[in-house]
Formats: sequence, C-alpha cells, structure tokens
Amino acid sequence: MRVSVVILTLNAGPGFLDLLERVRAQEGDFDAEIVVVDSGSTDGTAELAERYGTHVHRISKREFNHGATRNLGISLSSGEYVALLVQDALPADGRWLAAMVEDLERDERVAGVYGRQLARPEAGTLTRVLVNSLASASPERREQFAGGPEEYRRLPPAKRRRLAAFDNVSSCIRRSVWEEFPFDRTDFGEDIRWGKRVVEAGYKLVYEPRSAVYHSHERGALYDLRRYYVNQRVLSELFGLEPVSSLPRLPLAAACSAAHVYRLLLRDEGARKEGSLRLALLAARFAALSQAGNYLGARGEALARLSPRAHARLHRFLSKGI
Repeated sequence: MRVSVVILTLNAGPGFLDLLERVRAQEGDFDAEIVVVDSGSTDGTAELAERYGTHVHRISKREFNHGATRNLGISLSSGEYVALLVQDALPADGRWLAAMVEDLERDERVAGVYGRQLARPEAGTLTRVLVNSLASASPERREQFAGGPEEYRRLPPAKRRRLAAFDNVSSCIRRSVWEEFPFDRTDFGEDIRWGKRVVEAGYKLVYEPRSAVYHSHERGALYDLRRYYVNQRVLSELFGLEPVSSLPRLPLAAACSAAHVYRLLLRDEGARKEGSLRLALLAARFAALSQAGNYLGARGEALARLSPRAHARLHRFLSKGI
C-alpha cells in the first residue's frame, strides 16, 4: 500500500529537518512518499527538501491558496491515502501516520481522519492552555457521521458544525473521495468546507487522538483578532452561526469568554504560578480581541452594504497572514 504525505511550505525554518526526519521514520505496513509544495521560500526550505529526497514542486507566493494548493499537492502524489501536514506541525511519535491509515483501512465509509494537536513544550502559558482546551486536543476518539444528506440537513446548525469539523494541520484523506470532492479554492477554512461536503454526502470523518502532532504558535494579540475574524466568516457562511451578531452583545460575550479562559488558566498547575492578576489580564485581552473578531466576522455582509470600500480595506487588513 502506498501512502503520501503532502507538506505545504514557505520559509519553514530550522525545525523543518526534524519534521522530515520524523515523517520518514513513521512505522507502518505501507510505502510512504513525501511531496512538498513550496510557495517561494528564500531560506533554503525547498533545497533541503530536495536533498532529503522528497518530491518538491515550486509555486510563487502569490499563487498560494489554502484549498487549491492542497489540491495541487495531492494531484502530484500517488498514494491511496494522502496525509496533509503543515510545516510547523511535528509528529509526536512513530505511529502518527499509521494511526490515521488504520481508521481509513477499517471502514471504507471514512473519507478522512484528523489528529490530535498538542502545545509545544516551550509554548507560553495562554497558548498552552488554549490549545489543550480545544476539541482537537481531546484524548477521546470521535466518529462524525450524520447518516445521509437529508439527515444532516435536518440537524441544528451547531450540530452540523460539530459533525463537519476537520483540520488540515494534521489529517489523512481517502484519494477516491478527494477525486469526488476536491478542496474548494478558498483563502481560509478549506478543511471544514470539505468536512461539511463529505459528511453531508454520507461519509464519515474520524478524530483520532492516537495520531498526534505538536503544533502551537506565539503570534500575539493581533493574530487572535484576525484568526477569529476569518473563522467567524466561515461559520456564518456555512452554518449561519453568529455568537456575537450585534454590538450590544459584544461586551457580554467578551466578559463570558474572559471568565471561561480565566477558569481554564486557574486549573493549569503551571499557569497558577504566574499569579491571578496576570492570568486575569491574559484572559481579558484574549477575550476582547477574539470576540471583537467574531463580531466583525459576523457583521461582514452588513458592513459591505454600508460601505463596500471601507469593508474591503478592513477585510484585507483582518485576513492578512491567516
């Protein structure tokens, strides 16, 4: 059996060699190939991948698109199953790939599998606590199956969103399903868009915590605003979910979010050493920016009608670097 691993890169940095070595060292009853699609690296990433024996395909930075570039990488691969991995996600052990392949082999109705994400050991306090609180950090395996198109459409929006959850930070998809349902050409959220389409069509998705990667970022407050903005735009479009749909709801949403994050921080043994005041400030800053992002993302269409030019400038600013 042949399995492919597709990695998208742009100036992956010194940790990229460790990633390649861990992918190459994966255990399992399959032959694995590595395909790298590089979007104009200037730090030697593509050359390193070539020296390591991977198949490297170069595109320009302006050609990159979250959905279309992944489609390109898959089209250049040959595996019956194709794992998708971002350049800064590090497989936690030698069974990262095999654990996902086993789910695909076990049930032909499984279209794709996505794995667990763990905060890096050097992650900051807030980053560690937020990553470890995500559904994609749970130790419990989940199967996401609606039964068929009609059953899926009858579900409430929040349930449809949970069943469509998928994450291309670390995933593995069945090639035959991808040929039927390639990723949408989109600047963000290609994974959940794909998840929605395949679950709606009657396939299963599996969250497999035995397949784990270390993946976390220290990107600052502005990134939180931008990330929640683009994420909310996708949730509004696909499921009609708008947790902060009006300006009067924003302070309450921020207060509730701050209280929730503060409680998470207090439950973390390492975080408690930093003092309650610092933890409260961390929670408040994150909550204010993330909920502001939710509000702006939910109100995108209204802002566009009010002032198309101002909305276009705001969208360019808030979607930059995501």
